[in-house]
Amino acid sequence: METIAYNNKKLRITCAFVASFYILFHGRPINLVKAFSSRGFYLALAVSFGISLILVHTIHTLTRWLDKRSPWRTEPIKRSLLQFLLGVILPACIDLILISIYFNTREQDIIDNGFLLVDFPVIFFFIVLMNIYYVIHYLLLTESKPTIAYINPIVPDNENSEMTALTIDHNGQHLLFDVSQDILCFYRLGKSVKAFTTHGNEYVINISLASLEERFGTIHFCMINRSMLINTKTIRGYESTDKRDSFKIIFKPQFTDIVKSSKDKSFYITKEYLAAFRGRFNND
Repeated sequence: METIAYNNKKLRITCAFVASFYILFHGRPINLVKAFSSRGFYLALAVSFGISLILVHTIHTLTRWLDKRSPWRTEPIKRSLLQFLLGVILPACIDLILISIYFNTREQDIIDNGFLLVDFPVIFFFIVLMNIYYVIHYLLLTESKPTIAYINPIVPDNENSEMTALTIDHNGQHLLFDVSQDILCFYRLGKSVKAFTTHGNEYVINISLASLEERFGTIHFCMINRSMLINTKTIRGYESTDKRDSFKIIFKPQFTDIVKSSKDKSFYITKEYLAAFRGRFNND
């Protein structure tokens, strides 16, 4: 199954802070001067923000896990049930447990102090809203692109010019890519070979890395280690690492965030591929 790259870390942190800040004033008189001059306010804000971060991270992690095992587009009913149980009910229960522990240390009860009836419904609403956001974001990221016939440039005196188009079968859809523009790299993970796009999406393909190298090796693609064939047009340079005979890829700014969100890939040049990579990189 594909891995969806949401690239929303800043948004998650912002939402957690806004929600934690709002909940402190919900149902209470707003007196910012008094609040900001009170140590108790900052303690409550820290606890609220910490719990919010845990909830947002839980929703994010479980949503990505569900994306791989029960895609919205192929299993909508099953996914809706799982998303409700793991993305809504579980975080809500975690919130109740954590906030109960916090109020317990202050010798308060979540029923007597009004949290359960006043604050918790708002928190539950925020949790549902976060899940709705992920559903919409998923559908936008996985929306099929119009099928475009890419016309390959005619190279003079070269009858064997390589095709740049690649069709990938995904969930019953035939997606057409211009590899020189749309694909950041091909890589092997276990027994699978995947295409990693410049938009952060991944697709399993039934083509070996050797065949991909043979097919696209003349259009900016080069092996950097045994498991990765990379698009040199996305690369700004490379640098040495602590490991001997190993170099780290430096990507162009527009691809940096996409690469950071993908932790299961080895963007390193190994010794046996260094000479070939240097030759290709310098020529490109």
